[in-house]
Amino acid sequence: MAVVFAVPGIVLATIFVTLPFIARSIVPVMEAQGRQEEEAAALMGAGGWRIFWQITLPNIKWGLLYGIILCSARAMGEFGAVSVVSGHIRGKTNTLPLHIEILYNEYNFTAAFAVASILVILAVVVLILRNLVEWRLTRAERTGEHEL
Repeated sequence: MAVVFAVPGIVLATIFVTLPFIARSIVPVMEAQGRQEEEAAALMGAGGWRIFWQITLPNIKWGLLYGIILCSARAMGEFGAVSVVSGHIRGKTNTLPLHIEILYNEYNFTAAFAVASILVILAVVVLILRNLVEWRLTRAERTGEHEL
């Protein structure tokens, strides 16, 4: 199975470039949370998956959601790494930024700006989501709240 110049290459390049955004949003939340709750659950006999689903995930859900939003925003606009591994095969390995570049290079400015406008609208939606989650995260930190 070919990785370079195929969809798996695009997925791997995007993951490699965007996954640090999730890590950067989760690590501080997990450090602030500490390990006491997980250790207590382990001492009481809970398994790893149960600890993750019932203790860890509820405590980091807003940080995780914030990271996913940042990750998706970066993935939508990723150009460099995806450009190298995609092969620019129209209809098969093109992403929105690559499609804009192709249209622009073909002097199809109207279509390029129309597609770029779609990308801008998606960016605004992601920005609104990011601000809502950030507001919710800071509100939860102020009140010491962990649940919805």
